[in-house]
Amino acid sequence: MDSTINKMFFDHITNMEKYCGYEKDVIGGGRYVAAEGFGHELFNFQNDDSKCYGYTAPWCKINLKKISKDEISKDVLGEYLDDVLVIFTCEGKNGKRVIAGFYQNARVYANPVNDGRSSRIYNGEFIPYNLICDADNAILISQNDRDFEIPHTNSKKNSGHGQSNIWYADKNIDSTIRNEALQYVGNILKSNISDEYKYSLHNENKTYIIVSTQQIKRSREARNECIKLKGCYCNICGFDFQKTYGDLGKDYIEVHHITSIGELTTSKGYEGTDPAKDLIPLCSNCHSMIHRKNPPYKPNEITI
Repeated sequence: MDSTINKMFFDHITNMEKYCGYEKDVIGGGRYVAAEGFGHELFNFQNDDSKCYGYTAPWCKINLKKISKDEISKDVLGEYLDDVLVIFTCEGKNGKRVIAGFYQNARVYANPVNDGRSSRIYNGEFIPYNLICDADNAILISQNDRDFEIPHTNSKKNSGHGQSNIWYADKNIDSTIRNEALQYVGNILKSNISDEYKYSLHNENKTYIIVSTQQIKRSREARNECIKLKGCYCNICGFDFQKTYGDLGKDYIEVHHITSIGELTTSKGYEGTDPAKDLIPLCSNCHSMIHRKNPPYKPNEITI
């Protein structure tokens, strides 16, 4: 990812798991989401005939001149810019703003587009959009791995995401955060690590296609090896799903990255995930408690 990229902006949206339709228990989103139970970003990562059509909060309004003054074009749908990097942020589990995903090489319209397509109708309402990108260029970060924080500020003298959902990061004081975010995005897009596993290490530094939308995905082999080594029960509190739920809980346990997958797979010298050192089986409660701060607590810091 070129750190000198000049067409980009940040958009703060509701925290959802997949953004492919209605979901329960979303995080954040403000009064509208609290009242209606959903936000208009609910289709942002849905594969719609090999495209993703995204909603920018609030109301699909973008000041294109803040992104680029010289490359604005116009078609029947309105004024737009091409080849824009759109970085979506959301409220993380710790209340901080974190990167949820991004569009590469997106077309961004200044105003909402309503073409009536049936794939964007929810509860009898057409959900407008103003972003278009190829589905393969829509990268969604797994919900538990959204840990790259974007600072929030209430002062124009400081760099960071302000009160508006849209942040153009176009001031000189924003350059550090902007470049750090670009580096983070670039690290996610790296896929030049060998497919072969070394020793018992499991390579998780590649992206995989999930419903034609790229998403960082954990290695199943690493997870299975971790459970084999450490047991199918919570290594903090000892909870065993099968003992409590019978056959329903058989072979079920969550597996936690002791170092977050985003930090681990982009660290210098990363060759693969070591299930014995990097992973730990946890019950849902202990897993949630570990993620109560960012970076997460270490397992030995959680007491019961």
